[in-house]
Amino acid sequence: LVGDAAHGVHPLAGQGVNLGFGDAAALCSILAARGAVRDPGSSLLLQRYARRRLEPVLAMQGVTDGLVRLFGSRSPWIGALRNRGMSLVGTLGPVKRLLAQPALR
Repeated sequence: LVGDAAHGVHPLAGQGVNLGFGDAAALCSILAARGAVRDPGSSLLLQRYARRRLEPVLAMQGVTDGLVRLFGSRSPWIGALRNRGMSLVGTLGPVKRLLAQPALR
């Protein structure tokens, strides 16, 4: 499975389509490099695909889940810390770019 059929992420971060594009690119790459494996649905190729996509998908699911919890919290303490952290990150260009990298892959 690829795209939204393979994994779900909260729409808060708008990353579902990026994960789908990553799925498609990984699948194309694996199929193009399949060598002597003739069956594009072979378990070997599907396992390669699953291994390649596991880390980026789990990472994005973790990030989006964390963002939902962070922005959905009703705690004034968490809200204050969140707002202060967002303001601080906004002033630190290198940190901001580093945090944005996973979303741009």
